[in-house]
Amino acid sequence: MLDARGAKLIKKYYLLPKAAWYSLAALFLTGGVAILLVMIDNIGLGSSGFGDMQAIAMAVLMVIEGAACIAFGIAARRGLGSERWQELEREAMGANADIDSNPALAGGIGMAAAGRLVDTLDNDDLDALSTGLEVAGAAMATYGFFDTMRRMSKAAAAVAHVHGLELPGLGRTRLLVMGLPLLLLTLAFVPRFMDSAALASASQEASTRTIQAFDTALEPVCGYTLADEPLEHRQDSGYRVSGNITDENDDAAASVAIETDELGAVDSVAYNADVDIARTPEENLAFAEECFARFHEALASVDIEAEGIELLDAGLVQKPVLPEEFRQAFLTGDYYTALDVDLDDTGTLRAWALFDTEPQAEFDEYTRPRISIYLMAKSY
Repeated sequence: MLDARGAKLIKKYYLLPKAAWYSLAALFLTGGVAILLVMIDNIGLGSSGFGDMQAIAMAVLMVIEGAACIAFGIAARRGLGSERWQELEREAMGANADIDSNPALAGGIGMAAAGRLVDTLDNDDLDALSTGLEVAGAAMATYGFFDTMRRMSKAAAAVAHVHGLELPGLGRTRLLVMGLPLLLLTLAFVPRFMDSAALASASQEASTRTIQAFDTALEPVCGYTLADEPLEHRQDSGYRVSGNITDENDDAAASVAIETDELGAVDSVAYNADVDIARTPEENLAFAEECFARFHEALASVDIEAEGIELLDAGLVQKPVLPEEFRQAFLTGDYYTALDVDLDDTGTLRAWALFDTEPQAEFDEYTRPRISIYLMAKSY
């Protein structure tokens, strides 16, 4: 006759292997959900990487899950091998169930260890082998552990069935072992999401002020302007506003582009002017310098401080001047030889003048030679 203590043991050793397996599954789920939450934070809200609290929460939860998996597995293995349990099995089924560990468990651990050993050789040619051994070993060990826990739980279920004992449902165990860590991990990301959302909103507002200010300044001197709308479309790559001076056919003959980073700070300004090979070098040079001066006059009219515009380098709004070295090379050269002359490559600013063209053999009606000045804040 099954007493209360025996019934309690059966339920215990039915749930322990399940809890061990659920803990192992939770270990993988926690890592996967953490990656998903980071992706949501990075892609959806424009943040970057893990936050300190989130990384700590993930690490703590995974350590707890790993420890719980080992503890539950060892407790189940010892309990099902105890003398009291052996008696319960023999009373119920006349023999003891086979609950030895699946050989795949030890084999997988050994294979993964071999992979780690190969990795210590520090040989790039063996990287693929070591990775393959570790992945295959992990998969084999996981299967072996699952099968061992399954057979343990099945043995307890068989004893319960003989005695007509109703086994407890697994919903509460799943919720506690798998659901609770995922809930705690998600809650750990809530402050991060809130901070990222607030920062993204502030960055979009700053970008909007910058883009609108420069767009308004360029409109009087340009045939048309193009401007991003940060409040409508958030972009991790930053935002851009450009203006074009058009020719008699309403085609762009010169342009200026101001770009901000994702936080709204101006990080580059580019001036471009088309070169017409039907004109003399002096005429093309004069046209480019005239266009650059008009663009800069418009940009200089923006009150940076009043608009709350941040510059990653003050030189980004300096007057674009073609250096004498560039001017002389352009005037004495031809329209088929490119030029590239540094203006500034010190501190936090990178600036250069460029004549972009194609060799005469490749020059055709689709080639658009142009003179440009690029001002770009360095990123470190």
